[in-house]
Amino acid sequence: MPDPQSEPSLNRSIGLVIFDLDGVLCDWHPHRRLEFLSQLSGRDSEWIRRTIFDSAFETAAETGAYPTGEAYLAGFNQQLGFALSRQQWVTARQAAMRPRPAMLALVRALLRHVSVAVLTNNGALLRETLPDLIPDLHALLGQHIHVTCDLGARKPDPTAFLRLLDHYRRLPEESLFIDDSERNVQGARAAGLQGLLFTGEPDLIEQLKARFADIG
Repeated sequence: MPDPQSEPSLNRSIGLVIFDLDGVLCDWHPHRRLEFLSQLSGRDSEWIRRTIFDSAFETAAETGAYPTGEAYLAGFNQQLGFALSRQQWVTARQAAMRPRPAMLALVRALLRHVSVAVLTNNGALLRETLPDLIPDLHALLGQHIHVTCDLGARKPDPTAFLRLLDHYRRLPEESLFIDDSERNVQGARAAGLQGLLFTGEPDLIEQLKARFADIG
């Protein structure tokens, strides 16, 4: 775990805070999704991980190869060798993720001060099903939850961050990105954003208190 004292200090001109989704705003347990899909399809869970989630298929989906949820699900099913329904895909995804109440409260507090967005390496089907997957977070942020497939680049590529900032008409130096992946944080910093590595809710809240006094 990195020493918080080694993290760059936050610029006081922050106007946009961008969060990662899985592992930051939500608890993320991908093995639960694999187990669900394995039971449904009869495929070995490790085979599913290698064939879909750790494969060129998922990388392509996250960079825009399947622009609609229908197209993504068709490709997913071709990889899986099983006719998964849209609802079954949603149920599998729901099994792996749970919004963190303290992080939702943090988002609400930040919204009193700055714009807040989410950037996640994901495809079109996740974007289309967000109201079902994370209703409370979607109610807070709605169209400010962004999937990389709409940007044509995925984290940690600096292009993904710069294209998102173009959407918000924000300068990199006035934008803060928070992720649990060091590679993704370094990608954001390479694009000129301020970056914080998420190591837990208490540490993040303490770091943000230095900029926003009433969020704790």
